[in-house]
Amino acid sequence: MANNKVIGKGLFLWLSTFSLIGLMVMVTGLWYFISPRLHEFNQALPFVLLSALRIFFLILVIGTILVFLTSVFEKNFLIANFAVKLFIRFMYPICIFVGRIFRIRKEKIGESFVSVNDSLIKALSPKYNASDVLILLPHCLQDTSCPIRITVNPDNCKRCGKCNIGDISKLAEEFGVDIAIATGGTLARRIVLKKKPKLIIAVACYRDLVSGIQDAFPIKTFGILNIRPQGPCINTKVDVQTIREALNKIIMKSDK
Repeated sequence: MANNKVIGKGLFLWLSTFSLIGLMVMVTGLWYFISPRLHEFNQALPFVLLSALRIFFLILVIGTILVFLTSVFEKNFLIANFAVKLFIRFMYPICIFVGRIFRIRKEKIGESFVSVNDSLIKALSPKYNASDVLILLPHCLQDTSCPIRITVNPDNCKRCGKCNIGDISKLAEEFGVDIAIATGGTLARRIVLKKKPKLIIAVACYRDLVSGIQDAFPIKTFGILNIRPQGPCINTKVDVQTIREALNKIIMKSDK
């Protein structure tokens, strides 16, 4: 049985901070070794390069502190979009590399990354119209004994209660948001291109959520990890209350 204990955002934040410090140490060390050579080209070149590095490091440190505070307190600390982009697009593979050195499982880092992403959305995102929000579900949420085909049209669901699809459909109706079910990443991307949401609430395993968050960016994707009582990709579950709480946070009150 899969371990469904959710990893918090602390792991990814600390790995990111450690990775950036390591990056600064390596770049500074590289400058130290090549600076004598730079003197041969121009006397001022080492000073100019060192000054540029100091400015870059200062921006990096300030950006990291702001991301850290924004994620921890889920308040907007004047964080810039480039810092969010940096974390979503570039920090994940760096943290995976560093995590491998310390033998931290990729799954734990991925789950923590999703938590950080969600905290940034809570802190930075404005409220959305219900028509701009899409709930995107994996096909593995459907009970394997169900003969109904719901991937083409989720409204085909009979809401028998064997899986969470029926409860989520009721929730989507209550909030007036669109809902779609994908059998894989390719279909999920096609659905997003077709429906053009401004915000996605996606349910999936950590691997699909990480790739989905990165692929969909700059469309914001609020990730909710599925529960796997029978292992990956079969009869998975989701905490419907978590979806409700996400909808309450991101949808304009007048649209509910």
